[in-house]
Amino acid sequence: MRNDAVLTTYTTLTSYQHSLARIPFAAAVFDEIQAIKNPASLRAAAARAIKADFRIGLTGTPIENSTVDLWAIMDQLAPGALGTLREFRSRYGEPDEANMAELHARVFTPQDGLPPLALRRMKDKVARDLPAKTRVLVPREMPALQAQVYDAARLQLASGTPGAALKLLHHIRTVSVRPALGSLSADAEFIAASARLAATFDILRQIRAKGERALVFIEHRQMQYRFIEIARAEFGLDRIDLINGETPIAQRQQIVNRFQAHLEQGGGFDLLVLGPKAAGTGLTLTAATHVIHLSRWWNPAAEEQCNDRVHRLGQTRPVQIHVPMAIHPGYRAHSFDCLLHSLMQRKRRMASAALWPMRDTDADAQQLQGMVAWEVTGLERGQSVAQAMAETFAREGVACPEPGEGGAYAFV
Repeated sequence: MRNDAVLTTYTTLTSYQHSLARIPFAAAVFDEIQAIKNPASLRAAAARAIKADFRIGLTGTPIENSTVDLWAIMDQLAPGALGTLREFRSRYGEPDEANMAELHARVFTPQDGLPPLALRRMKDKVARDLPAKTRVLVPREMPALQAQVYDAARLQLASGTPGAALKLLHHIRTVSVRPALGSLSADAEFIAASARLAATFDILRQIRAKGERALVFIEHRQMQYRFIEIARAEFGLDRIDLINGETPIAQRQQIVNRFQAHLEQGGGFDLLVLGPKAAGTGLTLTAATHVIHLSRWWNPAAEEQCNDRVHRLGQTRPVQIHVPMAIHPGYRAHSFDCLLHSLMQRKRRMASAALWPMRDTDADAQQLQGMVAWEVTGLERGQSVAQAMAETFAREGVACPEPGEGGAYAFV
């Protein structure tokens, strides 16, 4: 009796679907099964065609874009267990706390004397040998120009149509990073014009003083290149590598190898700049102990994947996740960065307690639009940052930590 195993990729599986479908397997194991979550795709059809006595799927993101993701995964593993797609969409298509709790129970608890459809293992419960991970909010008050540009963007959002809300929210998010991304101003002026950039360079100076290393995630291509230019000059580095969607696969690995060489050779302070979409998965960068999110989505799963480039097997030192924040002096906790943080914390809690789509949804956009447009009056300018943090943590139902070095608010 032969005990053979076939290891393949989803692309190869699709290309050789008819050949592989003729082989009877004892078991089929689909790693990162969310890659076949589109039931109408060729790769999903190829996976369904595999003849196996037993099927197993592994994923860290069972619901990424919509609840249908979970139905599609279960359709590969236990067809019919969650009903028809029409029934599923009718019952769970619009997530709320009640139906997501119900779906969680259907998937993760025994039903009708049968074992649960899925087992859930949370990283903080299973990977107990990993060092501590601390999140740090680093708020700074917007300088006058950034606050003015933010005001203009906020007025557009408040008076815009619902259909334009998502586009305008992305504009406000960009303004919160840098009010004039194409500016050719001197490096010091460019940094000073952005609360988030000023906070980021303060963080980096502290990391350099400790001789440690950091990953900096930046979404905007233009900002990636300008940031590298400024950081090289600021810290006297010969090079700062960049991994984004334009980086060839072979070059990505060379950059990773060069950065990871710090584990053997030391080298002190160093930086690596990454695009969150291109570099949020598949890379091990445990030579860093700090992650800085200069750009931030409202997708907690994507952000955690970025953090996991550092906080993963092989990491032996505590990790800090830094989130620079731009605080409008008038809107305090209703500044976009504070609202975005509260939304992401809520989605994290829901994903942990039940199941919840992590992507940016229409409901998220509507909620953020209403909250950003909310009026705040009667606050003296000098109190904006401290009060913004107090109000933000209160909104999340947790005690506000005491600010530490550089006005940073650390929490687990």
